[in-house]
Amino acid sequence: MIEPETIIDGRYRVISRVGSGGMADVYLAQDQLLGREVAVKVLHQHFAEDQEFVERFRREASSAAGLSHPNIVGIFDRGEWNGTYYIAMEYVAGRSLKSIVRENGPLEPAVAIDIVIQILRAAQFAHKRGVIHRDLKPHNVILDEEGRVRVTDFGIARAGASDMTLTGSIMGTAQYLSPEQAQGYSVSEASDIYSVGVILYELLTGVVPFEGDSAVAIAFKQVSAEPRPPSELNPALPPSLDAIVLRALAKDPAQRFESAGELIAALERARHELPAFSGATVGARGNGPPGQASGRAGPGAGALLLAPHGRGGDGYGPAPEDDRRRRGLLWALAALLAAGLVALALVLLLPGSSKVRVPNVVGHTEQSASTALRSAGLNPVPSLAASSSVPTGLVISETPPAGSLVKKGSRVSILVSGGPASEPLVNVEGLSASQAVAKLRKAGFKPTTKTQPSTTVAAGKVIGTNPPAGTELQLGSPVTVLVSSGPEAVHVPDVVGQSLQAAEATLTNAGLAVGTVTKKVSSTQAPGTVLSQSPSTGASAHVGDKVNLTVAQASNEAAVPNVVGKSEALAAAALGEAGFKPKTAPAPTTEPAQVGVVLKQSPAAGARARKGSSVTLSVGVLSTPTTPTTPTTPPATTTTTTPPAAAG
Repeated sequence: MIEPETIIDGRYRVISRVGSGGMADVYLAQDQLLGREVAVKVLHQHFAEDQEFVERFRREASSAAGLSHPNIVGIFDRGEWNGTYYIAMEYVAGRSLKSIVRENGPLEPAVAIDIVIQILRAAQFAHKRGVIHRDLKPHNVILDEEGRVRVTDFGIARAGASDMTLTGSIMGTAQYLSPEQAQGYSVSEASDIYSVGVILYELLTGVVPFEGDSAVAIAFKQVSAEPRPPSELNPALPPSLDAIVLRALAKDPAQRFESAGELIAALERARHELPAFSGATVGARGNGPPGQASGRAGPGAGALLLAPHGRGGDGYGPAPEDDRRRRGLLWALAALLAAGLVALALVLLLPGSSKVRVPNVVGHTEQSASTALRSAGLNPVPSLAASSSVPTGLVISETPPAGSLVKKGSRVSILVSGGPASEPLVNVEGLSASQAVAKLRKAGFKPTTKTQPSTTVAAGKVIGTNPPAGTELQLGSPVTVLVSSGPEAVHVPDVVGQSLQAAEATLTNAGLAVGTVTKKVSSTQAPGTVLSQSPSTGASAHVGDKVNLTVAQASNEAAVPNVVGKSEALAAAALGEAGFKPKTAPAPTTEPAQVGVVLKQSPAAGARARKGSSVTLSVGVLSTPTTPTTPTTPPATTTTTTPPAAAG
């Protein structure tokens, strides 16, 4: 149990516990944000550990949140707190229908019909929106201080096409379960019709159709046993009500009323056929218990006083003859008038009179208006109409109007306010704030704007509304328009000196992202360390912005090792280990000891070069010595020289 003054989820201050069920406790609490009283339903701790029950609990809130109707208890909020889950809903001061029947027994048929019609209106509204209650019972029906029916716990099991069952358990109270629920089959609107039939049976007779020693025994009877007609328990009930109740309790869903609306129509016809009775509304007003008449005393029988005056002025002495004649005429007229008024009173007031005057019920609740009309011997015929000026549940007008003299048993139409008309909330996502406000006002709602950061919607554009678009909402209801203020502003954290992986995590936690990564050779920082960032530390940014990083990397150069004098194989291994590629070139030598040995290298030993580049090795190869050859001289020949002839 949660102690008073406990704050639930930082918002709801517990005042007291007001109820407890099989699944949750209900507390009266003060909403410290909005300053209103709410009912907070807190899931029992052991159910909070069962994901199927948690899903059921969440589904109840999400399904019911969109149901805005005068006969449905509204859902405001839901959340998780202290290891369990809760729903915050409208707090309705009043009494459960179950407690009323327990204390007062069966109700007047007309009162029972009025109550059930209101339950059916709630169910009809939900059914049209794809929500089936699945657990309709008097415990879930509250009569508020105005005598209006309020149904709670909508949406427990099924919304739209989804269907969820709890393995090994049957949801709902066995006394009100439909046969198909008792057998674990899927449910439909007809299942709610059956449960309403059980409620009507109990209101008319004071007992439920089937009792048993256990839930299983009762469920078995729901499937196989036939109920006794209500009139066997309450002989005052007409056959028409027997027929309606037994049809609602048909084992085959196809044999029941097709819809809540069809059952409403049948009940209204039966109610009009009921004889007038001197009952009163069932509610929380007045000092008497529900079901007890609480009428007002009518006007008393007043005396008719006509005082004829003489002409003498002083009142003494005998009056003249003409005065005596005038007084005699006046007394005769007075007697005739009195006789006429008495006759009229007898016509209007005596039992069995065929004419009655229509009482004024404008501004009354539907139930109190119906009771007043029936007490006057009239048959009320209520109908619902939207109204933005008359509070929900109060009578707007009556026909014939108040004061009319009509035949006893006549029908009097009363137009009941259903509050402002309901419409699906229009979609304004993506519009500018001014466009959204104008569109919502034109549709009949009262919009206010609220800014909210967004990384996906541009600043000044509408993210959405609260309630969301498509929610059925009464015209004139407030709507909050959520306008994007753009990405949320954040300060850039310092990531210099962190590893790239750590810097990325830091930026992500701040709502930022890593942009470009530039590598820079550093001789002082370990490879992968952030050397600088842009924007710099402390700069203002928005969620989703990117921060560019410069990261250290190892130098790509190395000193060329000295391999001169080593064999070609050892030299190649040493260069490869240092990150270089050996490239050989022959170097002739006459020294056999230099053969296969590196005689020279380029780049020279100790020089810095890029890793992966080539180092040319001059490796000695043996050259063959060249022996000089003496040229062969040809044999000498004798040459006879003839002197030239003398010129003659």
